[in-house]
Amino acid sequence: MTYNPGERPCGRGEEVDMDPREELRRHLRPAVLVGAALVASLALYLGLVEVLRAVLKPFRGFAPTLAVQPVRLAAFGAAAAVILVILLLRPRLVRRRGAEDAPAAGRRLQAASIVLLVLGEVPAIIGLALFLTGGGAADFYKFLFVSVVLTFINFPRLGAWEEWLKG
Repeated sequence: MTYNPGERPCGRGEEVDMDPREELRRHLRPAVLVGAALVASLALYLGLVEVLRAVLKPFRGFAPTLAVQPVRLAAFGAAAAVILVILLLRPRLVRRRGAEDAPAAGRRLQAASIVLLVLGEVPAIIGLALFLTGGGAADFYKFLFVSVVLTFINFPRLGAWEEWLKG
């Protein structure tokens, strides 16, 4: 290790001032990994639906005697409620705080991104549950499409985070 005069050596437990851009990248990586895992889970749900449709042809669901229409309406209502929650929650989660430093802003953006990504997957899970109970693949595809769109909108991007940090 070389010592440069004028530089403070960094010991354990001592924080070093980081470039704000690098600080954002440090918080972006875990959020992107969570987002990628959620995208993979959406693909897994799609694969499960297609396998069940192919193997158990015709797939009528695991609860074929259940009255599907009230469950469908409840599922669409729940998905709409999740979308409403995302629309109401997003501005509050990403609102700038007065004297917030880069590490705190990065942590907050990371947490907000993960919360929004997870909420965006809820419609696909609802659609999967609806498919498993009633066997309606078309409904699952609608819910999956909503989740893919929400994931795309809320997927963490460095450019957007940098723009937000600038104000």
